[in-house]
Amino acid sequence: MREARHADVLVVGGGPAGLSAAEAAARAGARVILLERQKEIGYPVHTSGGSWIKDMRTLGIPSELYYPIRRVTFLSPHRQAQFEYAEPVCCVLDVRGVYQHLAGRAVAAGAELHPSSPVERPLVEDGRVVGVVAKDHRNRVGEWRAPVVIDASGFSCTLSTRAELHAGYRRYGYGAEYDLFAPHYDPDHLYLIMGSQVAPAGYAWAFPRGKGRVRLGVGVIRPDVDADARDYLDNFVERLPSLAPAFAGASPVEYHTGLFPSEGVVERFVGEGLIATGDAAGHGSTLVGEAFASRSTAARWRGRWPRRHTRGRSFGALPRALRPRVAGTLRPRDGDFVSRESTHRGLGRRALGREHGVADRLTAAQAADLLRGDYSVGLFLGVLRRNPGLLRTGARKFFDLAFQRLGRTAGVNEAEVADAPA
Repeated sequence: MREARHADVLVVGGGPAGLSAAEAAARAGARVILLERQKEIGYPVHTSGGSWIKDMRTLGIPSELYYPIRRVTFLSPHRQAQFEYAEPVCCVLDVRGVYQHLAGRAVAAGAELHPSSPVERPLVEDGRVVGVVAKDHRNRVGEWRAPVVIDASGFSCTLSTRAELHAGYRRYGYGAEYDLFAPHYDPDHLYLIMGSQVAPAGYAWAFPRGKGRVRLGVGVIRPDVDADARDYLDNFVERLPSLAPAFAGASPVEYHTGLFPSEGVVERFVGEGLIATGDAAGHGSTLVGEAFASRSTAARWRGRWPRRHTRGRSFGALPRALRPRVAGTLRPRDGDFVSRESTHRGLGRRALGREHGVADRLTAAQAADLLRGDYSVGLFLGVLRRNPGLLRTGARKFFDLAFQRLGRTAGVNEAEVADAPA
């Protein structure tokens, strides 16, 4: 074994969460080492790259690294809802380019990155995580030690499960995607498609990213169904012939797969010497699987906070001042974080489903809030004010559920909710 190396903060994982945490910790004055198991930051691609322009600006991502979308269409077996955005709000990332940009920022801040350095296990002494055992790019095994270890290893949550911080994920999304050159596809049009014929217990997507390229993918939820997303992807055009003209003459240039936790934020993501962030802590949207902004923002705060805890202090709950500053998809509950998508799981899909028909009654801005996961009493009251008749239709069950859940978390008076449409 190589001689042990030491740092103030050790980050495991070179995705957006790990890179953001590394940058934040380095800017706070800590000596930071980041270990990434792959040979290249940003490869292979495990995400479709759908995100939000507002979040990209907040996170300082250059505009040339994301492609703006002007038209969004929701498709379900019996309904279609299309929204136009003169000023785009959503975008598709140049995934590899964004990751490399974040890596450059982390290095510029003083972090030390080590690609091709897979972690084998955590080092635990007296019940506290004090580092990891990992290989380097020459396959040499060694110890890396730090008072603070951040697990940003993604869905595998390598450290968190082995250190028994949490048990990992039983419910998860599995996605398969082609990055196509599609000469006849409308470069301004993004599709989100639901229905068992294209994606049982999941959804399909078509995300344009400019220069004739479009990402076509299918995601399913395990263990809800046994369906193989790859089978549905390969037969997508046959299953949805209305989109066949858009993909005429298209051919894959890349093939991507990925796993995504679909249980919301884990019960416990801070332990003795160990903090989990990103997918390792369930910090993503369980509605559409978009997590770049919430991963990055949460991780930035993970990176800033440990500076005061690098001399052997124990970890309890995260400081109260940190909680409200995490991304909008996370909110405090009982001294911990919970994702709004986890709290209100199913509301977005119910809105798009055939039994409620809510999506085609939304404004473009409301549709964007729904897709982004910005669920609020204001959103649902706004929909009802424009469409009071929804309470007399099949949508009543959807709104009853929405207000029941939102009312508990926001302290809404049920009588006010009942009178709101008038």
